[in-house]
Amino acid sequence: MKHVRALLMKFAMTAIGLEIVVYLFSDLAFTDILYMSAFITIISYVIGDLLILPSTNNTIATIADAVLALAIIYAFDSLWGTMTISLLDALMSAALIAIGEWFFHKYISVNVLEKGRE
Repeated sequence: MKHVRALLMKFAMTAIGLEIVVYLFSDLAFTDILYMSAFITIISYVIGDLLILPSTNNTIATIADAVLALAIIYAFDSLWGTMTISLLDALMSAALIAIGEWFFHKYISVNVLEKGRE
């Protein structure tokens, strides 16, 4: 249950961040941004939060999550063939997500990962 709550929090944070930047500066549909948010959430939760964060620290995990978000945003834009998200928009989205990730990692370290309970 703790992972479900963490995933829902991360999804909401990611979706809000993407909606703020990508929705305002591109012509992607709301549902496209939700799909992108779901993919970023799942991939960065597994790689950044469950693999990298426990073995490193918050700073490294936050940078990894930002790089993953940037790569996924740019890959999704390329896969859809729309090319409506500029590199600057993708960077702003990744930076906004990274700010949220910094605080999310503090939460997850204490409430989800065993490392925070020691």
